[in-house]
Amino acid sequence: MSPSHIPPETLARAAPPGSSLDYALRLAPAHQREPLQAIAAFTGEIRRIPWHTQEAEVGRATLHWWRTELARILEGGGQHPLAAPLAAAVHEHQLPGAELRAILDEADRALDGDRPETFPEQLRLAERHAAAPLRLAAQVLVGDASATGYATALGSAVGLTRSLRLQGLAARYGDSDLPRETLRQAGVPAEGPLLQSDGTALPSLLRALAVQADAIAPLFPAARGQAPEDRRRVAALRPVTAYAALHQALIAEILRRGPAELIRGRLTLTPLRKVWVAWRGQP
Repeated sequence: MSPSHIPPETLARAAPPGSSLDYALRLAPAHQREPLQAIAAFTGEIRRIPWHTQEAEVGRATLHWWRTELARILEGGGQHPLAAPLAAAVHEHQLPGAELRAILDEADRALDGDRPETFPEQLRLAERHAAAPLRLAAQVLVGDASATGYATALGSAVGLTRSLRLQGLAARYGDSDLPRETLRQAGVPAEGPLLQSDGTALPSLLRALAVQADAIAPLFPAARGQAPEDRRRVAALRPVTAYAALHQALIAEILRRGPAELIRGRLTLTPLRKVWVAWRGQP
């Protein structure tokens, strides 16, 4: 394997076969696929840290190492197996280091367990951090930053949907990032595990999850209203649009089946529906 290629196991962690990200990447032209895979793999490695680190200090040390490594990557160096393909993507597509650092900042916030106070605050954080990978992908696909606003709107909706999907697991460990205001209004304690072992908090938690799903759903059609007017750019952004459409379909499924499905496990779409939604770019 060439040193500039992404290790298959690293890519598989970020975009497992049959995942929404896997379907979206398959829609990218061959010459753009590897830089998109490098962005996806880097994002996946960073986002794994808060979830797979039991000690916050260990997670912070890992993120500190990655910040140093990213500085080397931006200079064309680096030691990690992802360094060469990511450095090549940065150089070829003039990817801003600030966007890659935003992915690290998101993981830092997750380690801190700092819940936003309100949904608008959570949305602003999603626009700043969670949308960064889609902004980078859009720059690769269209060749400049002209689709930044569109990618930010789609990426923040995607990020909030991804977070909501994980709430069943997060609620058991007290690291949910649901807004404090939403929790208070639903009668859920804002500190500690949201899902108590005796199940007494379950009805309140379901109300909070339903409120969150209702708040996220309108973000997708609003984001589509920011699509570029140039049809060629819209066509070039097909992988990004497909990825967002898959998450829009997921939020619709959550609304249809109810938030209890989030508690039971990671709600997902069938493979056939994923193929159909990704191909159409519409939920």
